Amino acid sequence: MTFLPEDHEALEEFMSQAVSDKTSLHVAGTGTKEKLGDRVTADASLSLGRLSGIVDYQPEELIIVAKPGTRMDEINAALAEKNQMLAFEPANLASLYGAEHAGSVGGIVAANLSGPRRISAGAARDYLLGFTAVSGRGTSFTSGSRVMKNVTGYDLSKLICGSMGTLAVMSELTLKVLPRPETSTTLSVKCAALAQAQKALSAAFKSATEPSGGAITHARSGALSLGDEPAAAHVRLEGVAQSVTDRISTLSDILAGFGEVSVLEQDASEAFWQDVRDIAMLDETAEQVWKLSVAPSVVSDVINMITAQTSIRFFCDWAGGLVMLSGAGDGLNQIVRSAVEAHGGGHASLLRAPDTMRAAISSFHPQPAALAGLHDRIRDSFDPLHLLNPGKMGPALT
Repeated sequence: MTFLPEDHEALEEFMSQAVSDKTSLHVAGTGTKEKLGDRVTADASLSLGRLSGIVDYQPEELIIVAKPGTRMDEINAALAEKNQMLAFEPANLASLYGAEHAGSVGGIVAANLSGPRRISAGAARDYLLGFTAVSGRGTSFTSGSRVMKNVTGYDLSKLICGSMGTLAVMSELTLKVLPRPETSTTLSVKCAALAQAQKALSAAFKSATEPSGGAITHARSGALSLGDEPAAAHVRLEGVAQSVTDRISTLSDILAGFGEVSVLEQDASEAFWQDVRDIAMLDETAEQVWKLSVAPSVVSDVINMITAQTSIRFFCDWAGGLVMLSGAGDGLNQIVRSAVEAHGGGHASLLRAPDTMRAAISSFHPQPAALAGLHDRIRDSFDPLHLLNPGKMGPALT
């Protein structure tokens, strides 16, 4: 059974009945991220595909209000007409998951998907001003407002982002938007190896040039295979044309000490960062795709430990703090997560794998007991019967 509400009232009525009947629900937007996270086993499906449309857009106030099933291409088209954007640069994972489009705005927020500009502008959770939702108790609630400086009540936006639909079902959300940069340019420097490329990015981000993106790829092709092969560090500069020109000069001098510097003009720069954002540099046919979050200073050590045991392809974003990695084999899970734990900890999340593997291991990095307990207590507060997307974020402790 699949329920497709078209307004908040219908959603609230259905959720209330589901709680009364103790009916577990598989909650989804347009279904493009079905394989993001662990597998859900539920009694019925709740699709938000018809709960869609832009409710309000005020370019002068830098806000957009939309229903969760609104497709991202509709959101992006509306913003582009006013030369504005979602600053957290949400990824289009259509190629990764074999989807026809980039999905819905509710899915982007629920997964807290943030792209290359995350390192300078913040994550999706930093741009969700407020929302209306129905909790797993079957009751409606509203959080936040249409302004940034709102300190009334709890900041539930930070909880709902990344909760993967396990706490509540949104019926409307308000996002802050920003003007698009006048121009975008990328400086690339060829380095001897991954470690040197990361040091180049570190030097760039320590400078006063205000980079909005920092990535590492192979010096000649998209993805790296080893940590000790030639690598290229890429630094994006955005803003007013004259300011960008001045910062290019300053940053070129800084990066010259690491290798040969070249410049990607706007069209090439935007195409490059779109590939980074959408994980397009990895083989679309790869058996497994992993997302590693580590301290940038140890990224070379993590990669060297992994490549000493297995073959992979990878590239780095967020100045080396984010590694997108592809590979194969039943043992890759243990290799990747052990390497992360051995170098200060972090997260290794499985973005794509065969169904048999997704059934055997969790997509999410194991949490320490105290943190896992806090996670479960929060969920119990919103959804005490665990009716919403059961299993999506792994099994509960209780």
